[in-house]
Amino acid sequence: MPSTRSSTGHSKPRVHLTVSTEPERKRNHHITTGTSKKRSTGTTAHRTGRTGRTGLGITKQPATHHKRKPHLSDKIEGAAEKLVGKITRRPGKKAAGTRKMRGTDGKGSHRKVY
Repeated sequence: MPSTRSSTGHSKPRVHLTVSTEPERKRNHHITTGTSKKRSTGTTAHRTGRTGRTGLGITKQPATHHKRKPHLSDKIEGAAEKLVGKITRRPGKKAAGTRKMRGTDGKGSHRKVY
């Protein structure tokens, strides 16, 4: 005799999903408050970041900032400077400490060549 679903313990109700065939409407997620943004009236080169003179020897900035290898003393000094900036609420001081810790503070790149 074949077993039924109720006798096996797997008697969850069968749910038939109804799928609508009408097209979905695109929802507008923008919240407008009545004020409009001021658009710049400049050229498109300003907005896209392109000047149209890429073939004339103008190079882009490198993708990553040039880093030097920070020493342990730089990491300690940078952490102390970052802490002082955090306590005294001086974001510039805090950022300088972070740059010193990461090795992106520019130290070593300002040497005089004789």
